[in-house]
Amino acid sequence: MNAAQCYSPLPNASYAEDEEIRRYAGLLDSLSVGLMVFSADALPCFNNKMAGKLLGNTTPVWKTESGQTISSDELPLKSVVRTARPVLDRIMALSNGDAQTTWLRVNALPVFSENGSVRRVLLTLTDINAERILHSAVKKLSIHDPLTGLFNQRYVMHLLENEIHRARRYGTPFTLAQVDVDRYFPLCAEHGQASGDSVLASIGKLLGKSLREIDIAGRIGEDEFLLVLPNVSLKDAMVGLERLRVLIEAHEFASTGLKVTISGGITEYTGENSAALIERSRSLLLNAREAGRNRFCLDTDII
Repeated sequence: MNAAQCYSPLPNASYAEDEEIRRYAGLLDSLSVGLMVFSADALPCFNNKMAGKLLGNTTPVWKTESGQTISSDELPLKSVVRTARPVLDRIMALSNGDAQTTWLRVNALPVFSENGSVRRVLLTLTDINAERILHSAVKKLSIHDPLTGLFNQRYVMHLLENEIHRARRYGTPFTLAQVDVDRYFPLCAEHGQASGDSVLASIGKLLGKSLREIDIAGRIGEDEFLLVLPNVSLKDAMVGLERLRVLIEAHEFASTGLKVTISGGITEYTGENSAALIERSRSLLLNAREAGRNRFCLDTDII
């Protein structure tokens, strides 16, 4: 039996006797699934060993996926008592007082007496911490560039579209910068691809440390990065970006001993679509390269 499917109890579970429920509790123990059994007035009757392990010795605090504390009246147990209907696959967080949170898949099932009234409520608890950690890791991989830790091209473009939508709706400014590493390919040819990768990984970390929490940074090419800076004009954004350029210029990349510089094109959103905005920042980046690199070129029509 799959642990995730254990909310379907034994045959004729709707009218199961307590001895049958105890046997079912032992079966769930072997599957590392907790079982709590309650009376029709929501008082605890018994639980299996796994439930005891999950609950600990303190009064449990239940929370929703968004972190909100669940009151006793909102628990699946009380819902079954009120409605006589099962509650299936509810994701809940359990804190038992030791600052440790356990994520559980909870199912609450009514057991009826012969007259049709609820006699028992069965609560199954399946630990899904490992499942959530795996899901989080997969999600992170799907939106992040594995080398730099920044957002990948697909996701940073999605975030740019969101920022354009927000700017159009609320009239808020934002600045876009397209940045690349000066002479990156000659560097790789001379020192090897591993050294180039190390430089990019370090720049990703420097970007993460230097930008504001609300700023967005993504890798959009071999050595190119896109920076979306919300709620800031071009003139004000330039202060932080110039500080970033100087930081990278002075940084010695520990694993290679190399020093590199960056160039970039910086513009501000003025109502165009994402393709036009990126094309403008790209053109400014090319101007920075032609002017000697290690500099930013601004859209002077906006300042």
